[in-house]
Amino acid sequence: MNQFKRALAILLASLMLLPALAACGEADEPADTTAPSQTTSTEEGEDTIPADELPDNLKYDGEKITFISVNAMDYDELTGDAVEDAIYERNKAVEERLDVEIEVIQEETPIDKVVTAVSGGNTDYDVMVELCWRAAPKFTGNYFYNLRNTEYLDFEKPWWNQSFTDVVSYNDITFGVTGAMVLSLYRRTYVTVFNKDLFKNANQTYLYEYVENGSWTLDKQASLVPLFHQDNGNSQQDMTGDIYGFVSNDFICVDPYWASCEVEIIRKSADGDYEWVFEPAKLHDMAEKVLNLYYGTGDAAYIEHDDVQSENTVLSVFSGGYAAMGTLCIQLLENPLMRNMEQEYGVVPIPKYSEDQKTYYSQMHDGFTIACLPNTVKSDRADMLSAVLEAMSSISYRIVRPVYYETTLRTKLAQDPQSAAMMDLIMDNIRIDAGFVYSHSMGSFHQGFQQLVDKGENDAISRYKRMTTSAQRALEGLIRQLDKMAAQQ
Repeated sequence: MNQFKRALAILLASLMLLPALAACGEADEPADTTAPSQTTSTEEGEDTIPADELPDNLKYDGEKITFISVNAMDYDELTGDAVEDAIYERNKAVEERLDVEIEVIQEETPIDKVVTAVSGGNTDYDVMVELCWRAAPKFTGNYFYNLRNTEYLDFEKPWWNQSFTDVVSYNDITFGVTGAMVLSLYRRTYVTVFNKDLFKNANQTYLYEYVENGSWTLDKQASLVPLFHQDNGNSQQDMTGDIYGFVSNDFICVDPYWASCEVEIIRKSADGDYEWVFEPAKLHDMAEKVLNLYYGTGDAAYIEHDDVQSENTVLSVFSGGYAAMGTLCIQLLENPLMRNMEQEYGVVPIPKYSEDQKTYYSQMHDGFTIACLPNTVKSDRADMLSAVLEAMSSISYRIVRPVYYETTLRTKLAQDPQSAAMMDLIMDNIRIDAGFVYSHSMGSFHQGFQQLVDKGENDAISRYKRMTTSAQRALEGLIRQLDKMAAQQ
């Protein structure tokens, strides 16, 4: 293992990993930055993009709108990067349409600034854009404005992620939204990548076929892992000629299995209440399959245990041609190591639990970004800010999303038509669980599975018996706080 670490360190030294949640990517083609009419629909292939319903004469006399954001949401000029230029043109289109001036203050942890500002009655910030896992625990602290009380946000439009809105909305309270205005909606989704050259050399069917016939499962993936393993003769895991069937980590890359195997934590009832639905026995069964995939084939799989560099390691091993399959978030496919990878690769969903499961579900990690209004804004200004967010998201849906999704994601990152179709399947089936959104308010409940996989022993029943009691108690407290806030609306 030490030889592997030394060799990997050399490769990692050249790693040019993109910032973890920057709202920009790389693309060569120019963006179509023509602002669409706000009163007519825009054709996109056979689909029709609906127009937003903001009044044509809505103007705000040059009012400055101050965003505090963890991401780069504005650029001073055109840069030649298609996505950055589309974001630039989007902001200019919003400014012209509503007669406002957009200012973006980029901060590493916006939530800290906003909490301090709201606590002191400060009105310096209009909109906060922050990582979901950092913002959601503050929803019960009276720090944010109820977006349901604004005039112009239309949550039913396709530029808002309705799955997220449904999950975080409670008794007519909604404190955060996400959608096309933030690219992390797409970038933090996890996928399986496979080395087409290694599959071809081993006379193995590309993974597309298994996905299409419904047999792409954890058991199927585990059965493929040893078929690719090649050791250089020293009986050690290293990169001096070794090839692995699978590369992943026991940290963030295990989270997607909650969604792909349909293991739920919290569900919304028909009445809109949060219900605890977690089943330890189901997690135990999923853990058996994941542990078999990770450790059941011995040295045929390489699993990184370093939390800090774990995603970088998976990226490096796979892009270097040392693994037939790997687990990566879509954002890492933008990295130069993947763009310059010598072999061709394909993209498919994370495998499902069994063939009986009808759909392939995708996990969007809780590091995606959401937009919130500080509770210090007045109602008339909140209406104006809702118009800005609605315009920004609807225009993003037309001119930023196509550049990233169609050009950067489906075309440049998906190297063949089948991978492009797989991308559509992945993005169309993203699952968001309130248990992930509020995980850090419930003792980081989902991370117990990471610890289980790191340990390599299936103690799911006993481990989650201990964790469930405190998590349920925390959920009950969350519900009480939300009920109290709802009563005050």
